[in-house]
Amino acid sequence: MRALKLTFILIIALALQACQPQYEWHASDVSGMLPDLEFNLTGPDNKQVDARSLRGKPVLVFFGFTSCPDVCPTTLTQLSVVMKQLGSQADDIQILLVTVDPDRDTAEVMKNYTASFGPWLLGLTGSEQALATMRKAYGVYAAMESSDSKGTYNVMHSAAVFAFDANGRA
Repeated sequence: MRALKLTFILIIALALQACQPQYEWHASDVSGMLPDLEFNLTGPDNKQVDARSLRGKPVLVFFGFTSCPDVCPTTLTQLSVVMKQLGSQADDIQILLVTVDPDRDTAEVMKNYTASFGPWLLGLTGSEQALATMRKAYGVYAAMESSDSKGTYNVMHSAAVFAFDANGRA
C-alpha cells in the first residue's frame, strides 16, 4: 500500500513537472510526520464538509484563494492537466482548494471559481479560526498584504499540495 501511495505521489509530481519544465516540483514522503486529514469547513451551497466524508478516496489539498494572480491558478491548472490525463481514474481522487482568504472567498465564490477547473475540485471556506487551525496543523503560511486605496489586497501563502491516502493519512 505504501509503495502504491508513493508511486501515486511521484506520478502526480512528474506529470505536474512535465506541464511546465521551468517549475521545479518536489515530493517528500511525510508519512507519520503530519497529522491525518481532519477538518470541518463549508463547501458548496453552504453545506458542511468534514474530512471523514471524503474517506475512501485519496485527497490532495491546496491552500489558496480565488483572487490569487499567479500561484493558485497555475497550480490548479497543472492539477487539471493531470486529472484530464488520468481520464476515468480521476473520479477516484478528490482535490480540495482550502481558502486563505475567507473574507472574499464565500462558499458561492468558491463554488463558481472551482467549477472552471473541473468537478474533482472542491472549494472550502470557513471561519478564520477553523482555517487557521487547519493551516497550523500542516505548517501552511498565509498573510494578507496591506491593501491599497481601493481595498485591494493580496495574500501571500505557501504553495504546497498535500497528499492524503483514502484513510486520510498524509
